[in-house]
Amino acid sequence: MNEVAVSSTETQSDSIAPIDTRRLQVWVWVALIAIALVRAWYTRYEFDGDSISYLDIARAIVDGHPGMAIHPYWAPGYPVLLSFFLWLFHPNAYWECPLAHLVNVLIFAGGLASFQLFWSEVRRWHESLTQQSGAAIPASAFWALGYSVFGIATLSVIPVSRVGPDLLWAVFCCLAGWSILRLRRSPRIGTALLLGLFLALGYYAKAPFFPIGFIFIACAGFSVPLSRRRLLLSGTSLVLFLLLCAPFIRAISLAKHHFTFGESARLSQAFYINGVSYYVHWQGGPTGSGVPVHPTRKLNDFPEIYEFAAKDMGTYPPWFDPTYWYEGLTPHLNWSLQAKIFVANLILELQTIMETGAGIVCATIVLVLMATYRGQWIKHIRKLWPLWLPAAMALPMFALVHVEPRFMGGWLILLFAGAICACSLPKGSGTPRLVSCVGLAALIATGATLISQASQEALRSDHAAGRSPRSAVIATFLLQNDLRPGGRVAVIGDSMEAYWAHLARLQVVAEIPANIRWYQAHPALDYWESGPEQQKKALGIIEQTGAEAVIADPQGYVVQGSEPSIVPAPWKKIDGTDAYVYFFHASK
Repeated sequence: MNEVAVSSTETQSDSIAPIDTRRLQVWVWVALIAIALVRAWYTRYEFDGDSISYLDIARAIVDGHPGMAIHPYWAPGYPVLLSFFLWLFHPNAYWECPLAHLVNVLIFAGGLASFQLFWSEVRRWHESLTQQSGAAIPASAFWALGYSVFGIATLSVIPVSRVGPDLLWAVFCCLAGWSILRLRRSPRIGTALLLGLFLALGYYAKAPFFPIGFIFIACAGFSVPLSRRRLLLSGTSLVLFLLLCAPFIRAISLAKHHFTFGESARLSQAFYINGVSYYVHWQGGPTGSGVPVHPTRKLNDFPEIYEFAAKDMGTYPPWFDPTYWYEGLTPHLNWSLQAKIFVANLILELQTIMETGAGIVCATIVLVLMATYRGQWIKHIRKLWPLWLPAAMALPMFALVHVEPRFMGGWLILLFAGAICACSLPKGSGTPRLVSCVGLAALIATGATLISQASQEALRSDHAAGRSPRSAVIATFLLQNDLRPGGRVAVIGDSMEAYWAHLARLQVVAEIPANIRWYQAHPALDYWESGPEQQKKALGIIEQTGAEAVIADPQGYVVQGSEPSIVPAPWKKIDGTDAYVYFFHASK
């Protein structure tokens, strides 16, 4: 493939002065960071089960146990970053979750800076491609389209409210994309080393970046005809990438007694393809899926009671290290089901693109249709294959097993970058102005979408949990009523959402679940609908696990039916919440 010679000068098609483009960049930066701050603030108490595990690891690092970051399921990058801010600020129960959301905003700002670097390189390629085949998109319109893509990918597809590494992953997608384009334009050893570094950091952010890293490196080195210098530089990237990843891969492989770069894909295959009970309390089955080596211990059938006390396993052991509780699992291929799920997930990915990025899709289609002839866009998109191929491989990789929109954000940036960069315009006096209007319309549509989503989080009642310090209130109440950090508790409800236990430094050792996810069951509701004798028996079983208290935690609208309608003594309602607590010492 003949490489494009990139010009550093602005094309004459730009009808808006550079100062206007810079002004646009400043205002968009301010607007996007402001939206991120507003959304983070109005969801400052929002969390999920994954969030608690990441925060458990981060706290363990702060407490002097850095080895806890070496985990076969949870990638270490995000909790290590969180641990720095926990160490720096030492937040109390009311401020830990808001601090984690502030970290997300800082990651978002870093992502915006990375995108600025990436999109500048995309712009250089675009100018070079269009020198001989038409006119370039005006700089202001090009940046408006780019910011629209970034805003949708990082504030809509990936929610800033989620305490997790998805935004961090998108940062390294942008940096890896920049490295690829820069390395192919100007092959230098420094850029090759940066590519290897960014790919390794991407892997430490989320494990699926490891296989995709090899695709990035292939994109950096392959060309027709082959270039010896480029192959040597891509080999340098590969060596550094493997050297940086090797210590972590070795550590988790030794821990699991088989080669692994992360166990999340293996468990997802079992959960979503093989029909294994997810995400906790696997007791065996279906046929062919193996037998658990050390499952959670089922103590009662009605209501179902599970016990799972384990040392050094965070707040909720079954989800702090699911690879331990699912040891003995043997995932296997089911070709017919895999094909159906693959197609369904591809449709979901397409639906996500069309629903969240409709404005960008429409703007890109308009630009393609405005080209002098359609074959030119196809010719350009072929030349840009190193830019979009990693994303085109990543999205089907996720579709094989399980897809969530938050997985897609960084890859959508690369896909849209390729599609927009390949556009060339007919040379005409009115074309730049029309294209500027298209870019501005896309930016306005993106802004309207993001502001609408922020308004919903700020005002709607179904987002109220993200604005309530409910978990901090429960944690404070428990610590003021004779429970101590390190104590053991049980839960009637969904323990995966028991953030209050993390804040109080308690460990959940038993539960009557709010639901069993793989089949229709509601043990918590069974408990409250049973008679006094059965309730007394259940509490007696729970007391034998060493739990000092039982918390009935319906989590507001999240889990309905796990709260009591009539509360017998000595159950106490925790003021300001919908939770109840039963202290075993009080019952005596």
